Amino acid sequence: MNSRNVLRGLFLALAFAAMTGCTKSESGLPPVPTNSFALSPDTTVRVYWLGKRGIQLRMGSHYLMRIWQLQASANLQARTLSQLASAPSRLLGTPPEKSGLATPLLDSSLKDIVLNECYLEVRQPTNQAVELAFAIHLDAEGVGNWETNLANITGLLTGAFPTPSNNGLHGWSLHRTNPPNRLQFLRVNDWAVFGAGTESNALFSEIRDRVRRYDDPFAANASTNWLEADVNLARLPGPLAKAWPWSGNLPEISLTVAGDGANVLTQGKLIFPEPLHIECEPWTPPANLIPEPLNSFTAVRGLKPWLSSLKIWHDLPFGAPPGQLYFWALPGAASQAYFAAPLPDASNQVNRLTEYLMEKTNPWLAARGYVKFERLPESNGVSWGNMPSIQPFFKFVNAANGGVVFGGLLPDTTPGTNTQDNLYQRPSRSRLFDQMSAPTNLVYYDWELAGTRIEPCLYLGQVSRVVSRHPELPLESASLKWLRAIEPRLGDCTTIITCAGTNQLSFFRKSTVGFTGAELQLLAEWLESPQFPRGLHSTLAQPGN
Repeated sequence: MNSRNVLRGLFLALAFAAMTGCTKSESGLPPVPTNSFALSPDTTVRVYWLGKRGIQLRMGSHYLMRIWQLQASANLQARTLSQLASAPSRLLGTPPEKSGLATPLLDSSLKDIVLNECYLEVRQPTNQAVELAFAIHLDAEGVGNWETNLANITGLLTGAFPTPSNNGLHGWSLHRTNPPNRLQFLRVNDWAVFGAGTESNALFSEIRDRVRRYDDPFAANASTNWLEADVNLARLPGPLAKAWPWSGNLPEISLTVAGDGANVLTQGKLIFPEPLHIECEPWTPPANLIPEPLNSFTAVRGLKPWLSSLKIWHDLPFGAPPGQLYFWALPGAASQAYFAAPLPDASNQVNRLTEYLMEKTNPWLAARGYVKFERLPESNGVSWGNMPSIQPFFKFVNAANGGVVFGGLLPDTTPGTNTQDNLYQRPSRSRLFDQMSAPTNLVYYDWELAGTRIEPCLYLGQVSRVVSRHPELPLESASLKWLRAIEPRLGDCTTIITCAGTNQLSFFRKSTVGFTGAELQLLAEWLESPQFPRGLHSTLAQPGN
């Protein structure tokens, strides 16, 4: 069995659940850290999770806890942890007789991670092996269970059982030929500390000394936060780097999550190694195209440099890219979602793209049994499809500030109504424009009534799966039952991203559960993957599943 894959499996399980949740002194030991500590430059991943029990004690968590305590939430959590607990055995090809023993033990450990305070850190010093340390705060019985269970899990998955410590300490270690050369565990007060790395894992020693010295070894950094995370995408080690699909100007990401009682507050920053070249030109929203009331509204600017760098932009007859884009959705039909891109030569660009679709794309669609693009009779635009509930289109429109490429999923732009409309207080269009325009360095603004976006996002997701000939999400799946249960409990979700420097972006979100309607749809796709935590349901599920 590949020993590197063993560490990947263990790390994958512990890292995911924790998110849902080093020099030596003269004595030869690493210096005892202070309770207020700076992130090491060698750190690639750091996650602090207060734990569900700790969050429940915070005054700012009242409404989130009400949602978390729903039966649908409990069912989804149990299923997710069960799937995650079986992942190492599935990924490593562990024999059934061993996986049947390891999976329940790992499931119990993952439940502890969700409930209790945890800390995970991964470091990779230059030209040195990766070091990992994980610590979890438990009672005496829980720490003892972890000592036994994690040793058994390690033995079952690797085929080599650890050796108990013989120096009077409660712990064990496993020495290996291949990296990581040493796996180790230690009970320190009410903490269980696990490490993987070299024989002299400096990170493990530092975390061990921290929990030995302080009653609250990580609370000084956490403050009132429920979750803290730092990830350096450019330096992700091993399997995480291979799993990340992008390359280039990858940022360091810092994230914190807290609450104010009614909302989840998410904020952080992205620091890129190279300048972003963002141009904050004045906002020019096409007000005459955006009716009221709205279920969502998004504005983004500073796109020209990024769009210009994309190969597809040069391969297709788009012309000069827009500097800003606007998206909005209306109450009523699920497909009443629209976009607008202000462009000086919008008419010519729409005409060029129309000709390209008619001459190049229609033959490709016909060969594969798809409906072809049709010209719109009143403009130099096109529509696609023959369904009454969804018919994507785009066309040229004269707006108050100039020419605009206007499009959407349904030509009917009259806002509809439903029985729940009166339950929501929507901000006016002018108020949304004012909030968007107030910060001079704002590059992204998004507002939505998250509850009203659940069903439309699900409907559009299912339609896209049918059109692309991928399996639909099962309507009775735990994830979709959870979405239906929380839908009436979701309120406003506002996200802003500002340019905090030539190479830095800052973001803030105020929401009910931390996610937008579209993100919740994507989350369900991931949680329902048959190979969770790998892939998505649509790409991995067999037809009929």
